[in-house]
Amino acid sequence: MFKRLGRRVVVPVAVAATVAGGLLVAPDADAAPQRDAAARYWESLPAPTVPQQPGYRITGYNIGKGNYRGAFDQETGHLWLTNVSPMDGASESAILEVDPATMRLERRIQITQKAKNTAHGTIAAQYEIGVPKTGNTVWTTAAAVGEVNVWDKTSGQRLKNITGVPHAHGVVFAEHLGVAIVSQNNPGGLKFYDLKTFEYLGQAVMPRGDAKQDEMGAGLEISDDSATGATVTVTSYYSSLTQFRITRPGGKVVSKINWNTRQPGPEGHGSVALDTRRHRVYVNHLYLGLVQVYDLRTGRHLRDVLTGTGTNSMVVSGGTLYAANYFAGYISVIDQKTYGVTRLITTGLLPNQLLAWKPNTFLVIDKSSAVLDGGYAQNRGVDRIWKVRRI
Repeated sequence: MFKRLGRRVVVPVAVAATVAGGLLVAPDADAAPQRDAAARYWESLPAPTVPQQPGYRITGYNIGKGNYRGAFDQETGHLWLTNVSPMDGASESAILEVDPATMRLERRIQITQKAKNTAHGTIAAQYEIGVPKTGNTVWTTAAAVGEVNVWDKTSGQRLKNITGVPHAHGVVFAEHLGVAIVSQNNPGGLKFYDLKTFEYLGQAVMPRGDAKQDEMGAGLEISDDSATGATVTVTSYYSSLTQFRITRPGGKVVSKINWNTRQPGPEGHGSVALDTRRHRVYVNHLYLGLVQVYDLRTGRHLRDVLTGTGTNSMVVSGGTLYAANYFAGYISVIDQKTYGVTRLITTGLLPNQLLAWKPNTFLVIDKSSAVLDGGYAQNRGVDRIWKVRRI
């Protein structure tokens, strides 16, 4: 799915940031009072509601415009969120810091640099996001222009602009090795960067599929992270699912393939979720409407779970697997023992990411404004974040 939605993304290098009402803006960004007014507008709207399901409490909040992806800051507990609006040709983009307990907007890094690639809108926008446990940084990726950006969490200043990462997608961190890992295209696979210096440390390439085409590295997750090495499982948007073992002897990253397998369907594999206790890998297929189940240790394909066309994001919360249906606007509740869909719950339109928060609680980041307020063609509206708590 990300292939369809990738956008041109570059952000200004701010020499200094201005703090105004809790919002960080680059020197050439729009005036802070206008941005504060937008936040107050979101907060003034009636809280969104959906039908409650037995055993669950679902609470909605109005926040952001063009919500895309989120990541938690383990140091503060805060949620960092990327915004892109409208989705069909971005003219606004921001990075938000949100207190997930209250859903109060704490600060904003407003993207002001104009995009040179007009096919993807007029503003350079950030999409995927990750926050290391230490180092006071936020990492974002910019698929359309092949860039990775590193931001200072406190000042909002861009610390590093890394170019030459074709279709830069997901970003995760091997903290014990001091390595940031980014998935990419052409060649499909991974690139590695030092968490402190941001310097390039090497790459790992996914085997090509049956059509001998380059794979497109998409969703990825990390496991077994220690000083001796880390295990990274990455799906290609096309057909390859690959697990790499990475080590860092002498500074550079060395990688080897633990296993590789072919995924059914020509394209649409964008997300990965892991359950290390059950040794399971879950991969979505957007167009076939599946959650595909693999053995984390061997890569063996175990089964497919039919969840409906539009399946895009998954999360394991409280021992249960949840899968979002982006097209139809529901979330499948999946029993990990039987792999049966036991219930459907909804948080409204266009659930784009499921994100684990607390035990038995996960967040849903949606893009409802794209439908409700013309977000694909216009530049207005507000999106929602939902808390789904099992009770």
